[in-house]
Amino acid sequence: MKSIKLLLVALVPLVFQACAASKNLTHNDVVRTALIKCPGPEMNISMVPSRGPLADAMAISAIKTAGNDGGFSKEFATFIKSDPKNVSVYCPNSQKLEALILHTFSLYKNNELKGISVCVIGIANSQKLTTEAARTGVVLTFVP
Repeated sequence: MKSIKLLLVALVPLVFQACAASKNLTHNDVVRTALIKCPGPEMNISMVPSRGPLADAMAISAIKTAGNDGGFSKEFATFIKSDPKNVSVYCPNSQKLEALILHTFSLYKNNELKGISVCVIGIANSQKLTTEAARTGVVLTFVP
């Protein structure tokens, strides 16, 4: 009986998170969107793949519970150490993208990311991301 409850507790969030996936943009579309709608003509672009609803839901859970972001935070750290300080990020699954960015921002102190610009492609707006960006000093742009 206890194992059934544990299984239900683990699977219910996965089912609800699996429902949020947006349209897939091609690499060219992401680059074009970043160049046209994101601030700064030069930037680093990170394209996080979607592995399907169930795999993405499991990845989101891993990010939120264990901080396992598959190396995204290390890639972000590399980007902000180099010039330009503009970073554009895209993932077909907006919830996965939000979880990755929230986790990454949580690794930095207040105002530690001043001078960094992050353009989030595929999310219309996120109050959680806006709050974390303000705390860390990031200039955040949403491109739905």
